Order: sequence, then C-alpha cells, then structure tokens
Amino acid sequence: MMKNKKMAALLGLLLAGSMTFTMAACGSSNTSSDTTKSDSSSQSTDSSKSDSSSDSSASDAGAGFEEVPVGPSGTAEEQDQEVGPLTVGAVYFQPIDMEPSSMGLKAADASFHLEADIHANEKGTELGYGKGNFIPDLTVNYTIIDKSTGKEVEGGTATSGTFMQMNASDGPHYGANVKLDKAGTYQLKLSIESPAKKGWMLHVDPETGVKGHFWTEPLEVTFDNWEYTPRQW
Repeated sequence: MMKNKKMAALLGLLLAGSMTFTMAACGSSNTSSDTTKSDSSSQSTDSSKSDSSSDSSASDAGAGFEEVPVGPSGTAEEQDQEVGPLTVGAVYFQPIDMEPSSMGLKAADASFHLEADIHANEKGTELGYGKGNFIPDLTVNYTIIDKSTGKEVEGGTATSGTFMQMNASDGPHYGANVKLDKAGTYQLKLSIESPAKKGWMLHVDPETGVKGHFWTEPLEVTFDNWEYTPRQW
C-alpha cells in the first residue's frame, strides 16, 4: 500500500513539472510573438515615415516649376484656341537648356522659355490624327508685338522667328528661349503652316485614305493682352 502511495506521489510531481514547463513555453511563445509584432509595427512606422519623407522631397523638387499662360494677368488656366484642325495653347516658364546646344538661345541668356502646344481637335481626326494627338512637322512662326507701339518688340532677343519642335518630360511641343527684359502688355502672334511644307503626305485612296486635306494658307492665332513682368525663376 505504501508502495502505491509513493508511486502516486511521484506521478503527481512529474505531472506538475510537465504543466509548469508547458505554461512557461506558452509564455515564452507569447512574448516572442509580441516582440515580433512590436518590431513589425516599428518597421512599418519607419517605412511610412521614409515614404512620407520621399514624397515630400519629390514634391519639393518640383515646387519651383511654374507654367504661366500667355494672356491677361490672373488667367486661371491656359486659354486654348481652336483654329482649323488644331487646338493651340501658349505658355511660358523658366529658360531651359536644350540640345543640340547650338540651336536657339542659351538658358543663361534668356528671360523665359516660350512654348506652343498644338494638338488635333475633332476636325483634325479627318486628317488621320487622333483627337488630342500632338501634330508634328508644323512650321510655327511667332512674333511678339509691343501693344504700346503696335510693332514687333525692339531690344529683345529671339522675340520673333520659327519655333523648334522638341520633347520635354511631359511630351513634345514647339518652343524657343526668349529674352525680353521690359515689362508691359504684349501680343503673341502665331502663323502655322501645314506639315505639307515639310513633305508630309496623306493617303487619298478609298480604302486607307483620309477625308480631309491639309490647309494651304498659314493658320493665324493671336494671344492678346499678354501682361508680362520679368521675374526671377
């Protein structure tokens, strides 16, 4: 009988020890899990801060760039004009460097970069362009008129001529660097000749041809009452 009691006591001690070990293991597992969650949360927060910082830096990097519509002061947005198959807009911004560097005025010598954005409108689809597509190989002649005299600007550089076609990060356009030091009210005149001048051709057969024909006389566009003030970009 005593033997049985000793065996029962020994079994009890073994069972108690096993339960104590199991509870300790569970506690260790929970602590490990909590630590992992804490580390993960910390990493997530740090990553979020890093992303936020990156976004802020990217925003700050582009903060100095500003397109200004050619037109009356305070114009809320670019005033596009419809002429024939074209939608034409004009803006200016800080002078920029281009390549080949031998073409046009250097940024260091200019007051601003003048840009004409020209795309096909609904009528332009009759020439085979998609609506809103940039139209290449146009000859875009420009002149800046001083409204106080009614004559072309005197004393500026590259205030008239032919725009070059070029690509920027936001796509292709026509433009040139211009030097204009005098504040005043000006007028920008554009004379746009069709791609036919540079040998662009159109299909005219019944199966693949287009409905329209290129214009034969230059299309004229005027951006009036351009209130210009020289600025430090």
